[in-house]
Amino acid sequence: MITLDVAEMKSPRRVPHLRKVYYGHYENGVNRLHPVIRLRGKYLEAYGFMVGAPIDVYFENGVITICVFPKNR
Repeated sequence: MITLDVAEMKSPRRVPHLRKVYYGHYENGVNRLHPVIRLRGKYLEAYGFMVGAPIDVYFENGVITICVFPKNR
């Protein structure tokens, strides 16, 4: 579940972005599949996720929260 404040969205698209979990593989030659979630698009910049920005990722009870890493840390 991704929680978005629609009133603050700068993107012209005002609906949640639905995504799927895909299969991926490691690049070290091991052929074991693992789950992959991809996020991309200009809407990321609208929320402060600039290219190269460090992020915090939290996992809890089926919820993933992704935050731009605070500058004052």
